[in-house]
Amino acid sequence: MYRIVLVSPFRDLTHLARAVARQLGVTVEVYEGSMDQSGEIIKKCLAGQPVDVFVSRGGTAAYMAACTDIPVVSMDTGPFDIMACCLEARQLAANIAVTSYRPLTGLDLLEKVLGVPITVISFKTLADLEKNIAALAQAGHYCVVGGGPSVAFAQKSGLPSVFLRTSRETVHDALVKARDLAKLRRDEKAKAYRLKAILDSVYDGVLAIDEAGKIEVFNRAAERILGISAAGALGRPVKTVIPTSQLESVLKRRQAEIGEIQEIGDVRIVTNRIPVTDGRATIGVVATFQDISGVVHAERKVRSELTGAQFRARFTFADIVGLSPVMQERKHLAKSFASSDLTVLIYGPSGTGKELFAQSIHHASRRAHHPFVAVNCGALPTSLLESELFGYEEGAFTGAKRKGKHGLFELAHGGTIFLDEIEAIPVALQGRLLRVLQERELLRVGGESIVSVDIRVIAATNTPPHKLLAEGKIRADLFYRLNVLYLELPSLADRKEDIPALCRHFLLGAALDEARWFREMLPYLENYSWPGNVRELYNFTQRLAFFQQEYGSTDVRSLLAAIAPDILEEAAGGGDLCRDSLREELQRSEMAKIAAALKTSATAQEAADRLGIGRSTLWRKLKQYREKTGPAKKPPAPPSSPRR
Repeated sequence: MYRIVLVSPFRDLTHLARAVARQLGVTVEVYEGSMDQSGEIIKKCLAGQPVDVFVSRGGTAAYMAACTDIPVVSMDTGPFDIMACCLEARQLAANIAVTSYRPLTGLDLLEKVLGVPITVISFKTLADLEKNIAALAQAGHYCVVGGGPSVAFAQKSGLPSVFLRTSRETVHDALVKARDLAKLRRDEKAKAYRLKAILDSVYDGVLAIDEAGKIEVFNRAAERILGISAAGALGRPVKTVIPTSQLESVLKRRQAEIGEIQEIGDVRIVTNRIPVTDGRATIGVVATFQDISGVVHAERKVRSELTGAQFRARFTFADIVGLSPVMQERKHLAKSFASSDLTVLIYGPSGTGKELFAQSIHHASRRAHHPFVAVNCGALPTSLLESELFGYEEGAFTGAKRKGKHGLFELAHGGTIFLDEIEAIPVALQGRLLRVLQERELLRVGGESIVSVDIRVIAATNTPPHKLLAEGKIRADLFYRLNVLYLELPSLADRKEDIPALCRHFLLGAALDEARWFREMLPYLENYSWPGNVRELYNFTQRLAFFQQEYGSTDVRSLLAAIAPDILEEAAGGGDLCRDSLREELQRSEMAKIAAALKTSATAQEAADRLGIGRSTLWRKLKQYREKTGPAKKPPAPPSSPRR
């Protein structure tokens, strides 16, 4: 609903305005008062709900327009209204004086038509009006045509007068104009509120100047970033608010500036400055900007979302099992590395837990909540290694993704990248890696701009570093850049006292300490060299758990013969005789399992399924056993049909 306020100088106009408003379906507040009373009426109205439009007539409307910024619609008297009043005035005097707050046109023609001299009395104040009418009384015989104050002053001077009436059509046109203007103002206000809400909700600071260089937009983000209030900035020349502003130069040169770094006081921002044109001339400049610290934070968040949960360190130092002195010393050293951002080189034979240590170092560092990107350089084809590590731009090569791709170094931004089997990186590519280590900058494949990365690098190799240098598999400058902090991991053979604890860790839930078979097995495990180190031990424990649960055997030698003959062979000292006895023991263990399966199965197929072999394999093994043992010792016969 619009708020339209009409100030009526006389009662007849009040009734007429209300009648026309009802006819139009427009709600109008009507207040009666003269020109000198209109100022108080305006104050009273503005103290309540916002007024959209004021309406009045003649001098009162003009006076109100000078007192308020709210639009005032004037019910201007039409030429037919003036003609009708002048016809009436001609009957009262030989001369006619028409009073008006605004200039009137067409009276010379009306003067000719009526054959009566018509004088126009213009005024700006009521005092001027009174003075001019008093002068008419001295000049001759006049009839005054005008509004309420004019009629009153004429009567005071002894002159006849005709009240200048406002016709119904004039009131109708004025109220229609007021209604349309009120709707337009409400629509413009709604647009302005929406625009302000949008500008105040965006994260970027927004500042706009007009063609005179004065600030006309200054949103909340601009207040927050620059520490300047919008109230103190709007309407002022931009140079007086921001002395280092470049907006006026953009206004003159009409050229946009994108991604510019600027210092405003103690704040550094990155800004875009765009000239605004109306198709012909530049009418202003709009600048959007961010605090550089916010840009860095947003970049880290984007990269963190790109990495997601797939690049997270799962292991900590608590997951590293080992109470041997050498392992305790290595863990203590690695924990001290976590407090630094220096590059780490880890050497250890395959299966000693290099990535476990790398993840633990990352997890204990200040980068723990950022990505941990593990790269097995030896597992990536040489042709793909460069693009995977450094990323590539769109169109860098045939088959490249349409928008390019972030490299693993970029995905590790803020966190740690673990380069395993570092020697697998071709020497020609190691120079690019050296640049990343030195400057923490990289260039994508096919790219033209430098990308900065904040990463910690942990490299690993299962070949002795001095051997890599001697064989030329790693550049000397790269090696010395990697070998800042050095960690060498022992093989399992060098810490065999940790084997029981590792077995308990891998066989979680099994009561190994109370198991006689495990105590009998430990000497075999501790005497084995474990060339595959902890990884081999882990695989052995998983195989052990399966066979122990499947067959329930507590015969340690038979069990080892079935699942790890190398352990038995090495424990016995090796040799052909040992291998022969071991082979026989394996065959006896195998036939015992076959006999047990045949005894508890209804058919040969069921027995083969229980053993995890095909039925033809079962028949072949039975035949081999019969040929070796002869007819004196028959193998168990497979069932031919299901038992009833």
